[in-house]
Amino acid sequence: MAAHALASAGFSVSVPIFTAPAFDLVAKWGRAIHAIQVKSGALHHKQKSIQWMTHTPSGFYTEEDCSYFALVLIPRDEIWWVPVSEVAGKKSICTNAEKDTLQQYRGNLSQLKV
Repeated sequence: MAAHALASAGFSVSVPIFTAPAFDLVAKWGRAIHAIQVKSGALHHKQKSIQWMTHTPSGFYTEEDCSYFALVLIPRDEIWWVPVSEVAGKKSICTNAEKDTLQQYRGNLSQLKV
């Protein structure tokens, strides 16, 4: 879903092969290149809150691992494109399916074009 959203918006999209880096996709727009970690979320608590796991078994993601999280909410066909710096040092984040503190990143691919 994340790769399709990027490609549909005109990004060149690649997936890593032969290794297991701390990112799932590479997206390129002009000279801007971003490593993206994709995480899926499920609705909880009366179908409004979403818990996103934003850490690895060995620790936290850093800007050396990837530059963005693509937080995918499959039942609603939505993606939050969140900079890793926004969630640095957090094991998880919780958002609301209708309105949340990460609202500016919901479906917002414009920041990846810079």
